[in-house]
Order: sequence, then structure tokens, then C-alpha cells
Amino acid sequence: MIRFLLSLFRPFRTIIECSGADYEQFIYILELKLTLDNRRQRRKRTTPSDNSLILQSIGQIIAGFVFAMMAIPIHSEFTFYYLMHIIVMVMMGMMIISEFTTILFDTSENSIILPLPIKSNTLSLARNAHVFLYLMLIAFNVSLATLVIGIVKFGVVSGLIFIVSVVLNVIFTLFLANLLYLGLMHIASGEKLKNVLMYFQIGIAVLFMLGYQFGVNMIDRSEIMNMTLPIHWYTYLVPPAIFSGFIETLSTATFDAGHLLFLAEAVILPIIVIYITSRYLTPIFNRKLLNLEVSDKATKVKSSTGKSSSYYMLMEKLFTRKPAEKAAFQLAWRMSGYERLFKQSFFPSLAYVVIMLAVQFFKKDVSLANLAMSHSYLFILYSFLLISFTLTTALLLGNNSQAEWIFKVLPTTTPADYFKGFIKAVFARFFNPFYVLLSIGIIAFWGVTVIPDIIIAWLVIYFSTLLMFYIQQPDFPFSQAKGAAHGGKNMVKVFGLMLMAGILGLIHYYLSKWEIIGPAILILVYVSGILITNRIWVYKLITWENY
Repeated sequence: MIRFLLSLFRPFRTIIECSGADYEQFIYILELKLTLDNRRQRRKRTTPSDNSLILQSIGQIIAGFVFAMMAIPIHSEFTFYYLMHIIVMVMMGMMIISEFTTILFDTSENSIILPLPIKSNTLSLARNAHVFLYLMLIAFNVSLATLVIGIVKFGVVSGLIFIVSVVLNVIFTLFLANLLYLGLMHIASGEKLKNVLMYFQIGIAVLFMLGYQFGVNMIDRSEIMNMTLPIHWYTYLVPPAIFSGFIETLSTATFDAGHLLFLAEAVILPIIVIYITSRYLTPIFNRKLLNLEVSDKATKVKSSTGKSSSYYMLMEKLFTRKPAEKAAFQLAWRMSGYERLFKQSFFPSLAYVVIMLAVQFFKKDVSLANLAMSHSYLFILYSFLLISFTLTTALLLGNNSQAEWIFKVLPTTTPADYFKGFIKAVFARFFNPFYVLLSIGIIAFWGVTVIPDIIIAWLVIYFSTLLMFYIQQPDFPFSQAKGAAHGGKNMVKVFGLMLMAGILGLIHYYLSKWEIIGPAILILVYVSGILITNRIWVYKLITWENY
């Protein structure tokens, strides 16, 4: 499989060498990265890597089918592919932000590769090609249903050109993100870069979501069957319109001035971003990464005030009981305050959910009066069920794998208490304060009658977070390297959580109509589930035999 993937780059050898990279070294480095991914997958104790990849692909295809079904009524070829390219571009952009940024900024390989006679362009291009292969796999799976529907509606040629346009879209999105990140690294370095990077990621998330909203609002939705995209001068500056125009130009053989402009832009834009990245920004990339690594090692660990703060002591009393659990709670609370990879993974995902909600509730056709009479607050609350995934995944990321032996030699009969303390600490420190602020806003708008619903939603999110963390057979906190192969698996989990959030939200909505009885049943069920999980099930699932 690895040999096949590497052979895909053979026709582009000349382009790779023109970018200033050494082709042979590029192939060797990329092969090394893919081999390490494969070995990480095989170390998992559950599903074999081949089956895991198949299951991930099936989940992504199902998600793409849901998106494609929404566009079936559209008769316009240009508008149909425009919507699909918006989805692909936004999804790839958010995947880069939430899943692959830690790989692009990985400094673990510097000590091995940088002393060797390898050009910085070669290393940077191999890093991007590594991410590109996984993004392309995800994009193809998501686009498969669109491909089938496009062939049926507009012909075989249209569908085949759509696949080419998806490749161009992914290349453009990946290198556009690189362009933004490298631009940031050009103006900041070391400790300053570490501090700015997280907020910059949140800004990029805002940019992608605003771009999605702008792109959808460009469509005339007066009649769903005849949704059309009016062509204005700025349409030629919108990437999804450029790629859909590329499809229409070639599939219909229309070569007027407007279509030729779309065709030229679709081909030239990816080349431009690759050229600018490789020629002007890549030469400083690895040097900045090295400075970032040195800064990580040289930065003094600031003394934490978490232990003595009133909020910390309150959370410790509410969430922990046993001494081992309290010790793990305190350790994770302190470490999470200065773990860069944890913050880079968690905060952009939190911002993404907030932006997604804001876009839905600040549309022109939304009436505040009707909103106040609705149960839309349940949609807000249950949207944050996604936090149960991002928080549990981010907790494991870090460069402290060498410290695992400290936990393993402690004289205790079970490691379960440690893991209970770890997940409770980050949940209490990073999610609870945000949820309190969110709840205050919801109560101010919808009234105090929604307080039971807020409590139930919190129980659901906390229960789901515990389950997600324990079921994944967790390693010790901040000890796992970020692998590119995880991105596809994480995407499937996100869609699964979205489905689960919808189901749990509907159950909540219908049971809450029973006034006192319905909420009481829900609280009893979720509290019982939390107690059973924390006091019985976790001790059977997490034992020293697994570590």
C-alpha cells in the first residue's frame, strides 16, 4: 500500500524538483512517515490497521452521502458542485486546524533529520505530502456519493472532472493553510509564536466558517429546485466557485471568457500557493521549528496557582474521593495549564462549535421572538457534546511518553484511579467555566425554567466524556504523538457524536414534555450511569494488564 501511494508522486517528479526539493530524499522521508503511521496503528490493541482504515472510510462515505442527498434537488451543474466544494473545502480546512496542525508543527524529527544534508524544501514538502495523502483519502470518501450523483445527473465526464477538481481543492486548501501558518512564523518565533499560535488557529476557524456562510448566502434560494448562483465579479474570487466553474467549463465544453477564467484560476491557484510556500516561506520554516523546539525546552515552568485557588479546591472536592485520584487530578490540572499541544487541539475545536452555533442563530431570517418561544437552547447545549471527543483526544497529546514509567512503578493495585483523576481535571478546568457562562446566557434569554435542561445536558456531556475517554483504552496524559492516520478516524467519531447528540437531544425534548417526571427520569438515568461507570465499570476496563 505504501509503495502504491509513493508511486502516485512519480509523474510529478519534475514539479517537485522545480520547487527546490530533492525527489529521492522526498520519497524516503515520506516512506518513513507512512511506515511509522502503519506501525502506530498496528500497536493498537483492538482493531487491526487494515480493518480500521476500512471502517473509517465507510463512516466518511456515509457522511458524504448525507451531504450529497441535500443537493440532489439542484438542477444547475455549477450550483451543485459549488455546494459540494464548499463542504469539501470547509471540512478540509477544519481538519487541518483540528487534526493536522500538530503534525505540521511537529519538532520531534528535527534532532534526527536536520543534522543530515537535507534541504528544508524537501522536508517541508514531505511533511505536506504526508498530510495531503490523508486529506485526499478523506476528501475522496466524502465526495464518493457526490461523484455517483453527479454522474447520474450530469454525465460521466462531469463526474470524472469533479474528482480532478477535488484534488485541486485539497491542494489549494492545504497550502493556503500553510501560507497562513508560515506567514505567522515569519513575524513571530519562539515563545511568542507558541502564545500566538492557538489564537491564530481560532482566527482561521472563524475565517473558514465565515467563508462558508458567505458562500452559501451567495445562492438564490427562492426556489429549492432551481437554486442558482448568480455570477458577479467577486464570484471569480471564491475558490469553490472557481472549482465548480472548472467542472462546468470542461464538461459542457463552454469556452467563453468567464469559463476560461474559471479554468485558468482552478489550475493556476494551487500552483501559486505551492510556489509561494516553497520558494519564499519554506526556507525559514525548519529554522523556526527548531527555535520553537529550543523554546519549549528552555522555557521555565511557571509555578501554578491551581492548587491554592478556590475554584481548584471546589472542583477537587466535587470530583474526587480517593487519594490516588486526587493526586492525578492535581497533576493533570497543573500540566494542562502549560501543555501546548493540548491547547492547540482543544481550543480551536471549542471555537469551531461556538462559531457554528453563532452562524445558525444570527441569520437574517431568524426572529428573536420566535427563538425565545422555541427549544433551540437544546440544540445549543447538545452541540457541545462534541467536546467529549475533542477533550479526551487532546488530553493524550504531548511529548511526555518517557514519563510513563513513573505511573507504572507506583505501588497501587489499579491504574483506574489515575485515569479518573486525569479526565475529571481537564473537564473541570476547561469545560465547566465555559459551560457556566453559556448557561448564564441561556437563562438570561430563555428564563429560569430551562435550568433543569441545563443540568441534564451537563450530565449527558460529562457522562459521554467519561465513556469516550475510558473506551478508547487511554494512555497516560500528554504522552502520545499526533499521527496523521488519526485524522480520518477522528472525523468518523465526530460524525458519530453528531448523530448521538441529535438522538439524545430528541429524547430530552420529548421526555421534558412530562414536566417534573420526564426531567427526573433523565437525571436519574444519567446520574446512575456516571456512578456505575466511575465506581464499577472503569475498574474492570482499565487494569495493569492493559499497560
